[in-house]
Amino acid sequence: MADPTRTARADGATDPPTVREWLKPLESAGLRRHTSAKRVGGKAASLGRLLRDGFPVPRGWVLDARCFTEIVDRQLPPGHDLATLIRLSGTRAGVDRAARARDRILSEPLPEALSTALQALWQAVEQEAPWGLAVRSSATCEDSEETSMAGLAMTVLGVRGEAGLDAAIRQVWASAFLPRALAYLAHAGVRDVAMGVVLQVMVRAEAAGVLFTAPPPGLEGEHWHAGERLVNATLGLGAPVVDGAAAADTIRLARDGGRVVASAVAQKRRALVVGAAGLEEVPVPEASAEQPALGEAALRQLAELAERLEQGGKGPFDVEFAVEAVPPGVALVVDGEGPSGQPEGAAAEGAPSAVASAGGEGVPSPAAASEAGEGAPSSVARRVWLLQVRPVSGGGFPEGGDADTIWSRANVGEALPGAATPLTWSVARAFSDRGFREAFAALGCRVPRGARLVANVHGRFYLNLTAFMRIAAQVPGLSPRALLGMSGGASEALIARLAEQSEGVSRRGFYARLPLTGPRLLLRQARLEREVAAYEGEALWAQRALSELDMTLLPDDAIGTTLRSVFLLLERTGTRMLHCASASLASHLALCKALERIAGRRASARSASGEAHLDAPAGRAETNVEHLAQVLAGGVRELDSAGPGIELARVAELVLQDRTARERLLSGGVLWPRDLPEGPARDAYARFLDAYGDRAVREAELATPRWREDPSPVVAMLTASLRGAPGDPERALARARALADREMAMLETRVPRLELALLRALVGRAQRYVRLRERMRTWVTRVLGMLRRVALDIDRRLRRLDPSLEPGSVFFCTYEELVTALSSGRADVGHLVRLRRAEHLRDAARPDPPATFIGRPPPVVLPPASGERLLGLPASPGVVEGRARVLEPGASALDAVAPGEVLVARTTDVGLSPLFLVAAAVVTELGGPMSHASIVAREYGIPAVVNVPGVTLAIKTGDRLRIDGDRGVVERLDERASPSAPGVVAEGAPGGGAAPLAAPPG
Repeated sequence: MADPTRTARADGATDPPTVREWLKPLESAGLRRHTSAKRVGGKAASLGRLLRDGFPVPRGWVLDARCFTEIVDRQLPPGHDLATLIRLSGTRAGVDRAARARDRILSEPLPEALSTALQALWQAVEQEAPWGLAVRSSATCEDSEETSMAGLAMTVLGVRGEAGLDAAIRQVWASAFLPRALAYLAHAGVRDVAMGVVLQVMVRAEAAGVLFTAPPPGLEGEHWHAGERLVNATLGLGAPVVDGAAAADTIRLARDGGRVVASAVAQKRRALVVGAAGLEEVPVPEASAEQPALGEAALRQLAELAERLEQGGKGPFDVEFAVEAVPPGVALVVDGEGPSGQPEGAAAEGAPSAVASAGGEGVPSPAAASEAGEGAPSSVARRVWLLQVRPVSGGGFPEGGDADTIWSRANVGEALPGAATPLTWSVARAFSDRGFREAFAALGCRVPRGARLVANVHGRFYLNLTAFMRIAAQVPGLSPRALLGMSGGASEALIARLAEQSEGVSRRGFYARLPLTGPRLLLRQARLEREVAAYEGEALWAQRALSELDMTLLPDDAIGTTLRSVFLLLERTGTRMLHCASASLASHLALCKALERIAGRRASARSASGEAHLDAPAGRAETNVEHLAQVLAGGVRELDSAGPGIELARVAELVLQDRTARERLLSGGVLWPRDLPEGPARDAYARFLDAYGDRAVREAELATPRWREDPSPVVAMLTASLRGAPGDPERALARARALADREMAMLETRVPRLELALLRALVGRAQRYVRLRERMRTWVTRVLGMLRRVALDIDRRLRRLDPSLEPGSVFFCTYEELVTALSSGRADVGHLVRLRRAEHLRDAARPDPPATFIGRPPPVVLPPASGERLLGLPASPGVVEGRARVLEPGASALDAVAPGEVLVARTTDVGLSPLFLVAAAVVTELGGPMSHASIVAREYGIPAVVNVPGVTLAIKTGDRLRIDGDRGVVERLDERASPSAPGVVAEGAPGGGAAPLAAPPG
C-alpha cells in the first residue's frame, strides 16, 4: 500500500484533469489567494498549512466553497440563503425556511461535471483507500480563533464510490442549515458563510481519539492541571470519542516531557471500523477491551506533535488523530524524519493491536490481538496521523446566559437525562418555566421580566443557577449553600461564586409583600393535602375520559383540542408538584435549622463530657445535621416512588413459587402476562402493568415507550431479581423506619421534652410533604403518558399525509407546531421533522456537557477523579461492600444485574428503582440527597452516594467497592483484600445490609 504521507505531499498534477478542474490538492489550500480560507474554508486552509509544515496529514482534496454558493443561489428560493437564515435564527419563519432549504439541498443533484470529477477521483484513489474517503465540512468561518463549529457541521466517514461521495457532499452542505448551527453563527456575529468540503483518504485506524494540548480557559482544576495535556482515545475510529458516543481512555500528559501523569482505561467493548458495507461496529475481545488503546510510542508521538503545534505561543488546540499500523517496508518519514523523531524504518512500540485485518482487505476486526503486552516492542511500527486541528474556542453561550452564568443539570438531569426530542423539550420548557415563576411568586419573589430560567444545551435540559439563585436570594435563608447542598452538582468554589453573584440582592420587596404572601403561603401549605386530593379527582376523570376516547374518529381540529387540554392538565400538574416540592424543601430546611440550634447549644457540654455529637447519633461522628434530617424523615410509608420496586418484588415472590413461571421467565420466553401460566404470578404481573404501565426508564422523554407498550425492561429487572436469596420487600421498608426510630430514640435522651415535641412535628411535616411531592411526581408521569398517547395518534395522521415520514416523527415537532398544524388543517411538517431529526441525532451523539459549567459548555469531557476514594454527597445511610455494575445509558442489559452488586450509573430515575431492591448500594454521577432516586434509596434502606463526578468512567463493572452512604464516599478495594460475598455489610454499618429481592429455591 502506498504511503499516504508521501502521496499527500505529491504534486496535484498527478490527479486526472477532470479532478483538477473541481478539486484542489489539500497541500495547496491556503497557499494562494484562489485557495485562501475564504475560498476553501478554515479547515482546509488549516490542514494545508499542516501539510506544508511537515505534519503527518492524510492525502486529501478540497472543493471550493464557491460551488456551495452557486448551488444555493441556483437551487434555493429567495430568502432561503444562509445570510437570511442567520438573521432569522430562532424565529418560526427561520426554522421553516431552513428546513425547506435543507430538504432541497439533499434532494437536488450535483452539477454533472462535478459528479464526473468525483467518479474520476474515486477511480484514481480506490486502491490506496480500502477504508474509503472521509468527507468533512470546511466552512469559511470554521476552525478559526473566533468560531469553530465543532460538533455542528457534518463529517461523513468511510465513503466509497461516486454516488457515495455525491450524497456525502450534499449532507455536509445541508448540515449548515441545522438550527443550532445557525444560532451559533448568529451569536458569533457571522453574517454569511459558505461551505467548502475536504475529501481525505481514510486512515485504517487501530486506535483514534482527541488530544487537547492545554485546558481551555476556566477548566483548570484538580482533574486537569494547567501544565497538562489531555488525551481521549478508543479502539478503531475516533468518531465515538469525538461525538461522546462511547467511553474512552483518558490520559493526562505532562506538558513538559510528555510523561503520563494519570490515566483511566475504559472498557471498550466495541470498535467502530469501516467494513465492506461501510461503517460498522465490531466486538472487541475481552482481553483487548481492558487494555489501553494507545501505547507508549503513540503517546510520545502525540506529545511531540502537540509541542510542535504550540510553537510560537499558539494554542490551545483540539486535535483529532488516528493511529495506524505501518506495513513493513513503509518508512515513518515526514520531511526525512519520523513523526516521533525516529530514524527511518525504526520500529515503534505500540499498544496491543485490537483491530486487525480479517476476512478481506480493509475489513477490520479486533479479534486478533497482538501477543505483545502494553509497551512491549512490536514488529509493526505505528504512526499517528493528524485529521483535524482547530483552536479550542468553544461554542456559543446558552440562551439567556453570558460568560459568568452558571448552568446546571445536576438535579434536573435525573428526570430527563440525555438529549430530549423537540416535542419533549418544548413541553418541558413551558411546563418548567411557568412552574418556577409561579412557585417564586408564591414565595413573594419578583422574577425579572425576560429572565431565562431554563435552556437547551446540546438538547439537554439546564437550569440557569445564576438567575435562579438571584431570585431565591430575595428570601432570607434560601442561600446557594442551602439549596445546592440538597440538589448537588456544585463545588465549594462554585457555591462561593453563586453567593457572590447573589450579593446585594434587595429583600425590601420581599418584606413589603410578606404581610400578603406569608399568610397566603401558610394557608396554601395547610390546604396542600386537600388541593392534591381535589386535583387527583380531576386528573382521574381526565385519564378515564381519554382512555375511553376513540381518537381515530376525531377530526384534526378536535385532536388538536385534545392535545391542548392534556397539555394544560400537565401544566397544572407541574405547578402543583412544584408547590409540593417547595413545601418539602421548606420543611426540610426548618428541620435542619432546628437540629443545628440544638447541636449548637450542646456543643460545649459534649466537649466537656465526651458525649457523642448530637449531629452524629448512633456513633457515626462523620454524619452531619442535614444527613441526620434525611434519616429522621425516612421510613415514609405509602411513598409513590417506592411503589414499583415493592410491587415488582411481590411479583418475583409469586414467580418463585411457580416453577413453570420461573423457568419460562429465566429462559426468555416471557414479555406479556399472557406468556406466563395461569395463576397468581400471572395475575400479579398483569396488575403491576396496569398500575405502573405509564412508567418507564427515562420516562420524562415523550418518545420513550411506556411499560404498558413495551414491558421488556420490567421483565429484565424481574429476571435479575430471581437470582438472589428470597427477600421480603416489607423488611426493606422496615429498615428505613427502624433507623429513623433509632435516631429519634437517641435524641430523646439528649433533648428537652418541648424541643423534642417540636422535632417530632417537623419530622412529621417533612414526611408529609415528601409523600405529597412524590405523589405529584407520579401524576406528572401519568399525564406525560396521556400526552404520549395523543402524540402517537397525531403521528399516525402525519404519516398518513406524508408516507415518507418514519414512525415517531411527531416527537420531532414542537408542541406549538402541532397545535398550529392541526388547527389549520395543513399538517405540512415533513421538512421540519427531517430537520429536527437530523439535529437531534447530532445532539444525542455529542458527549454530555458537565453537570455544571460556567459560561459556555466546554468542548471536552474532563477525566474522572483519580485515586482510590471518590467523594460525593451522602444520600442514604449505611456502609456496604460489593462488586460494581456500571449501567449503560438507557434500559439495556438490566437483567445482567446480580443481587448484591453496587449499581453505578450516570443517573437513576424512578423507572430503575426496582433494581434498588436487587442491589447492595447505588452510586450516581448526578442528583442530590433530595432527588427522587435518593428518597427511594432511603425508603428501601440501601446505602447511596450521589453527585460523584466521573464515577461511570472511574469505575468498571467488576471492581470491588466499599460504599459509605453516611459520608458520601466510594472506595475502590484491593482485589487482594480478604474476599466477602456481594452485599456484605461492613463492620459497624447500620441495619442488616441490602437483602436481595428473590432467589430460586434450593
